[in-house]
Amino acid sequence: MEDRRRRRILIVSNDEQQLVSLCQLLEHDGHTIWTTWSGREALQEMQSQHFDAVVVDDYVPDLYVGQFIEGVSRIPSHPCLILVQAHQPRADIRDWGSSGRVCVVEKTQPAQMVKAVELALQGKLPGRYLEDHSIGNGKNS
Repeated sequence: MEDRRRRRILIVSNDEQQLVSLCQLLEHDGHTIWTTWSGREALQEMQSQHFDAVVVDDYVPDLYVGQFIEGVSRIPSHPCLILVQAHQPRADIRDWGSSGRVCVVEKTQPAQMVKAVELALQGKLPGRYLEDHSIGNGKNS
């Protein structure tokens, strides 16, 4: 039986359209959502609160995404991190994905982002790319 308790999800993005869309989808699934546009604020929140998953845009204005990922990795029992990007994976992003507890998804696919969160909450996502899971276009879901 699947655990359907309310999960706490932190979304870090300065893309308002992405925030609204993703929040609506995740709240519809019964999750509690926190949002911020600031990578630094998100790191502070993760040090004081527990989150089950974090969705972060590959661009936040106040912190390079590599610094953000490094900051998350220093937090004891840090959540699975889902990195959202708008284009083909850069080499450094692929390296982060292979290092564990980071998943890379395409920004233009809100349903993929939600599926990545669900897989992360089930513990099936660490260190994988979304294309490693048969969920790309919904045909193999």
